[in-house]
Amino acid sequence: MVRPYALFFYVLISCMAVTCVRDYPSTAPYAPPVATPPPGGLPGQQQPSAQRRLFLANDKIRFGIDLNMGGAITYLAEAGSNENMVNNPDLGRQIQTAIYAGPYPYTQNGKNPVEAWKLLGWNPVQAGDYFLHPARIVSYQQTDNLIYVKTIPLIWPLFDEPAECTFEHWYDIKENRVNVRCRVTVNRADTTQYDARTQETPCVYLNGPYDRMFCYTGLKPFTNDAVSEFTDRNVINRYGTENWAALLNEKGRGVGLFKAREVRFRTAGFGIPHVGGEFDVSAGYINSEDFWVVDHNGVYDFEYTLIVGTLTDIRQYVYSQPRPPSGPDYNFVKDRQGWYYVNTTDKGWPIQNELNVKWSRNETNPEDFRICAPLTFWYAENVSKIYIQAAFKTQGSTARFSWRKPDEYDFMPFQDRYVDFPIVGDGQFRTYEISTSQLPGWNGVISQISLTNSASQSNREQGARVRIRSVTSAKL
Repeated sequence: MVRPYALFFYVLISCMAVTCVRDYPSTAPYAPPVATPPPGGLPGQQQPSAQRRLFLANDKIRFGIDLNMGGAITYLAEAGSNENMVNNPDLGRQIQTAIYAGPYPYTQNGKNPVEAWKLLGWNPVQAGDYFLHPARIVSYQQTDNLIYVKTIPLIWPLFDEPAECTFEHWYDIKENRVNVRCRVTVNRADTTQYDARTQETPCVYLNGPYDRMFCYTGLKPFTNDAVSEFTDRNVINRYGTENWAALLNEKGRGVGLFKAREVRFRTAGFGIPHVGGEFDVSAGYINSEDFWVVDHNGVYDFEYTLIVGTLTDIRQYVYSQPRPPSGPDYNFVKDRQGWYYVNTTDKGWPIQNELNVKWSRNETNPEDFRICAPLTFWYAENVSKIYIQAAFKTQGSTARFSWRKPDEYDFMPFQDRYVDFPIVGDGQFRTYEISTSQLPGWNGVISQISLTNSASQSNREQGARVRIRSVTSAKL
């Protein structure tokens, strides 16, 4: 999300907030021209509200949330240091949760969004809104080693407008780490199923000196291969194949963000490089980008870990965690497992042992539809077969299984990037087996898979549906 006095970053952040299906600029909305920053850099800001912090500490770190900022993380320091690394000039920085969904622009109770941010849509922010109103605390509890807080977030671009959802966060610390569990519970009156959006789960803003951006984006994860440092301060997607990104200072110390199985990260730097304090505009930024269909009544859980220390410390912890799956292992028992839709919809929340998806395109959009898995990392050689347990209700006799590779911005229509396989359209569950090892183009690294209809089938068949129980590389 964009901060009120950082308008000249609007184009960059707009691309971050509303990129939905593809990771290239044509999906971003129109944005006004970028303004020129004031001479001499950006001014500092006053603290938005009086602090009301709760702390946990050990012999490695000291950590705090602020009840006047929705229970967002506003303090993180190494033990024995008074230097708070977290950036807090307004209510849109911090280390916090922010959610995105349609429509855009979003209005509520006669309130219109700030013009610069109207394309953010429905955007609950844990700490508060653009106008420095803090989010509402429903309840909180602290023990010796745990802080719990439940928040009604505010819609970022609207004036003091509570969002129709709650955020719950559980925080604990261990050694040099902050462990966070979060639950987002949505209760919107608008029952429309909007397109999937990238989320900030979480966003991490550290002070200006912590703007050295690191991530492993290579194709040999978990082998101690060389890590990349990024100097481009624009908001940029990173294919984080070791499931982490980090912000460090010139001494090589800072904070790493680890999210199990996640490979979608973004990095950016704001303001004057390498300088600034807690209430200054200059900052380093990373986020983990879950990609969600946000239902009007959905419940979404996620976890992440903040690791304080050096790059070696961060990577050592990541390497100690269980490895991500080496192939597809999606079982749709109670959630979508990160799957989403392009130009079609499912039956909505709750998810009960299957995805139930319209097997045709939306009437208002002439483009093809697609059912997409989340972005991932697999070696093709480790996935010789894929099993799809599904029931197709359609007049069609074939479906298309497609894949893409890390250097491809979207699913490409090349013959070595898909295979059409026979289906039975009687609405009965069957297990469809695809021998991927025999397919041309199934090699190297696979970054995403999807399902759609084949070119010979209608993409606008009335009443056609598919119910999917699982997509796996081992037969269930």
